[in-house]
Amino acid sequence: MSSLNRELSEDSAFAAGRNSWNRHYHNSVVQPLLTDLYQITMAYAYWKSGKIDDHAVFDLFFRTNPFQGEFTIFAGLEECLKFLDSFHYSETDIEYLKHALPQGIEDEFFDYLAQLTAKDVTLYAIEEGSVAFPRVPLIKVAGPLIIVQLLETTLLTLVNYASLMATNAARYRMVAGKHIHLLEFGLRRAQGPDGGLSASKYSYIGGFDGTSNVLAGKLFNIPVKGTHAHAYITSFTGIDELKTRVLLHKEDGTTRDLLELAMEHRAAIASVLDVSTDESSEGELAAMVSFAIAFPDGFMALVDTYDVKSDKFPGEATEELCDPTDSVVCDPTCAGRLHDLEDEESLRPSVVSCNPLPEIPEEECCNGCCADDEESRCAQHAEVAEDEATHGEETVDEEENDEVPVPDDSCHDPPPSITVEDEECEPVEETELLVIVKESDENGNEDIEDQNVRKEADDEEAAELEAQNQTEAPEGEDEITRCANCEALNTMIHHLKSVGKSFRSGLLNFCAVALALNDQGYRAIGIRIDSGDLAYLSCLARETFERIAERFKLPWFSKLTIVASNDINEDTILSLNEQGHKIDCFGIGTHLVTCQRQPALGCVYKMVEINNQPRIKLSQDVGKVTMPGSKNVFRLYGADGHALIDLLQRVDENPPEVGQKVLCRHPFQESKRAYVIPTQVEPLYRVYWTEGRVAQVLPSLEEVRERVQASLKTLRQDHKRTLNPTPYKVAVSDNLYNFIHELWLQNAPIGELS
Repeated sequence: MSSLNRELSEDSAFAAGRNSWNRHYHNSVVQPLLTDLYQITMAYAYWKSGKIDDHAVFDLFFRTNPFQGEFTIFAGLEECLKFLDSFHYSETDIEYLKHALPQGIEDEFFDYLAQLTAKDVTLYAIEEGSVAFPRVPLIKVAGPLIIVQLLETTLLTLVNYASLMATNAARYRMVAGKHIHLLEFGLRRAQGPDGGLSASKYSYIGGFDGTSNVLAGKLFNIPVKGTHAHAYITSFTGIDELKTRVLLHKEDGTTRDLLELAMEHRAAIASVLDVSTDESSEGELAAMVSFAIAFPDGFMALVDTYDVKSDKFPGEATEELCDPTDSVVCDPTCAGRLHDLEDEESLRPSVVSCNPLPEIPEEECCNGCCADDEESRCAQHAEVAEDEATHGEETVDEEENDEVPVPDDSCHDPPPSITVEDEECEPVEETELLVIVKESDENGNEDIEDQNVRKEADDEEAAELEAQNQTEAPEGEDEITRCANCEALNTMIHHLKSVGKSFRSGLLNFCAVALALNDQGYRAIGIRIDSGDLAYLSCLARETFERIAERFKLPWFSKLTIVASNDINEDTILSLNEQGHKIDCFGIGTHLVTCQRQPALGCVYKMVEINNQPRIKLSQDVGKVTMPGSKNVFRLYGADGHALIDLLQRVDENPPEVGQKVLCRHPFQESKRAYVIPTQVEPLYRVYWTEGRVAQVLPSLEEVRERVQASLKTLRQDHKRTLNPTPYKVAVSDNLYNFIHELWLQNAPIGELS
């Protein structure tokens, strides 16, 4: 990981030194016309009604935390301030509005719009990068009614996605852990170019370490990272296509043929890894050598391009996978691998950690579950033989051979691998039998679990299971139908063989090229895995690197970076953590940038005061009732140093004090109240815009990023956990509570019964 850390820091240094001008970057799309039409029609109605001098206060807040969590990261404030700073209707804007708005609008209104700016607006906000909670206004905007109304839609679009994206990224960072690198790879899947840029920026704020988005790197000082696509590997068909094969030594300048070095190393390490060089693709080797010559100090390769045996690409159906005659065959009574044995043993699953699984042999027999001799045959196949004797039918179980002698006891040791053979299967001890069961997560990554046969204590239950699973075979059939379990097992075995071979080819070729680079004074960075069982393959890769490091006395080789991609989401990472993966870095795209678990945050912008008169929005849904009046917000901390509660007060109230008892009330439920004695009181609002200018020194993107992590540390772990997090409390002062309910009663209509 040190090499990846070094490159990330070098990229950051480059950005800081060369691109300091990017703080002045302003998205040209963000302009006054980036709004809903009704904002401008309301502005005209306000203007026509003589409300130019009315003064209003609006709150921008959300009602529910995203992703079924209990916190939200506030982001987008800097873009809001840039929008205020540049707010102005151009001549072309005015000309367009004259054609777009309904006929009859007075020309004086357009003259008014042409002179309109945000100089009389005051904007209060919590610090960007802070954790925030429902009903707490993220931004409070005060100023002339018409201009603060015109700001609504644009402020919402700048805050909604930014906060949702930063929150999503922060959640990925928490589940991945602080030692795992996270890269954003989502530009191609984002909602348009603006969505792609915003995703790169706010995923970085939320805790990601870099992006593949080059423009985002330039504009926002974000480290940019990338490897190559499968297309680069498949663009080479053989080593004869290499036009450049030599590489200068990094220190002494001597020239060596990198392809020859790689082929020498490939032959040497093939025996170390117990892999034949015939299993590796020559075109893949040529592509990796070419890429290594182009980037000797940054060699990272994609290693899952080819299935060598079937000469297919990942995802294509191979002939051996589709051929039914090469499949596992069982009789009609088969209940799959979970059948009863002769001595009434049954299978029980046992979970294993993600240690590299042994190589799966090429051949296969019925199920790998019994020997060919009659005495060692499992109950299932003994019944097949009995049915054949009874009905005189021809069997398809060609492995049966009464003349095969019973092997000696040494053959009954627990099998070191999953043994599957075509014609002769070595018997295995039934109580040690290994079985594979396949489960798939939503990304199609198989979780491999071995399951051991154990002694069944309950004989009656075993007998009942056997009775349920046995059915008379239809007479007159020439073939035995495969059961669903055996069909699934067969498909899974072929899949593992396919993935294993394609991965072994890439891994063998990568290691060979990496050792060749080492001979010339360079160190490879690592590999990227983009398909298959990521936990299993990462463990296999790490074990491979460690074996080569030990064999060739290269300690750094064992630390090569393993990057995993392939439609990864938050649940995938949690699952991989449980399996004990060996991945150093996740490249995450679609689920991150599109926020697939929740596509919108749902911020709203509500008037709470006009001309110093509080306003309340009522609804039968209590959750949609607004809290009227201009308010201040304070975060109260407990004795353990963690944030305890957010308290909203009226602006004319005295702020809470450390060590003083404060009555905190639920805004709408009378019985929910508690006293809090804070050990620390943090005012959340700062004035960020006033008198036509930014009123605070804005933090850099790096500082906002650090603020996110510092703010998250103030929350208890139970507020941040993924499953059933504890709700964080947001309360109002006793004064504000009484004020809300008094105004509620004043404005709520009184019904009449008849």
